Amino acid sequence: MKRWWIVVVVLMTAYGCGKPSGPPKVQDLPIKGTVTLDGKPLSGADVVFMTGNPPVPFASRTKDDGTYQLQSVAGRNAKCEGDCKVTISRLAKPDGSPLGPDETPAEAAAVEQLPPRYSQFDSTILAKTIPAEGGTFDFALESK
Repeated sequence: MKRWWIVVVVLMTAYGCGKPSGPPKVQDLPIKGTVTLDGKPLSGADVVFMTGNPPVPFASRTKDDGTYQLQSVAGRNAKCEGDCKVTISRLAKPDGSPLGPDETPAEAAAVEQLPPRYSQFDSTILAKTIPAEGGTFDFALESK
């Protein structure tokens, strides 16, 4: 099973390698929206927009009200525009409780709470065409 959010973290971290200032700084992009599941705000979900060629991920995590705003590594030249595949994933402990701030998915034996049609890059049905100026892109997901 592919975990594209791991790729996102690795790529974002790689841009900061060799710099003594710690993790890379991020900047907000003009791309935002709300994610709902069965009509209710979905909190703690990882939203990833993947551009085409070359593939570049842009990511965010939804807040308690289901809102997200995509971010990018500050100073990176890549832009999030054009046709993008989108994945929305929400990992939790096997009992359904959220991961703690210091827990990794592997340590917690985390499981995916969303269907593969949203959470897996190879089978997602989510896609958006992003104009150069960005915009608001909402996702109304259904559990069944």
